[in-house]
Amino acid sequence: MAPALLLVPAALASFILAFGTGVEFVRFTSLRPLLGGIPESGGPVSRQGWMAALQDRGILAALAWDLGLLLLFVGQHSLMATETVKAWTSRYFGVLQRSLYVACTALALQVYYHVLGLGEPLALKSPRALRLFSHLRHPVCVELLTVLWVVPTLGTDRLLLALLLTLYLGLAHGLDQQDLRYLRAQLQRKLHLLSRPQDGDAE
Repeated sequence: MAPALLLVPAALASFILAFGTGVEFVRFTSLRPLLGGIPESGGPVSRQGWMAALQDRGILAALAWDLGLLLLFVGQHSLMATETVKAWTSRYFGVLQRSLYVACTALALQVYYHVLGLGEPLALKSPRALRLFSHLRHPVCVELLTVLWVVPTLGTDRLLLALLLTLYLGLAHGLDQQDLRYLRAQLQRKLHLLSRPQDGDAE
């Protein structure tokens, strides 16, 4: 039981890194909010924009960096997925082989962060958001509680683990009125954005 419990922090860290990798990929591919208004594809304005971009050395250099970062991500995924590397990491890291794979994926994305000069992701959050994060456990913890409690049988060791982690998650979740006001303001802001007519609808 004791060796198995030691794997819990590593497994949780692997899950957090995997979730963060997914979030970073979505943010990386969601360029429309960053670019703002984009002309319709195929139009003369669009073609002129592409021609001007392909003649701009600054844009070509940025595209080269993007290609390099993408190849880094793809190369890391492909190399560590080969049987040779998987056998080597399994021999030296055992059951943590998958955690190492996820950690390297997250490291590749951190290189992307560093190249763009974004720094620590949490540094981009507002003080009110950081205050909320310090009082709030991530919603994915509900999945952990489900895995711990929704089982056909519950042994003594499993019961002890479930009780301690549930207590830990419950004590760390302590929202106050200021947090609730911030959440309410964020909800109203998102609803306002969703209710605004799109450019195509206004015509």
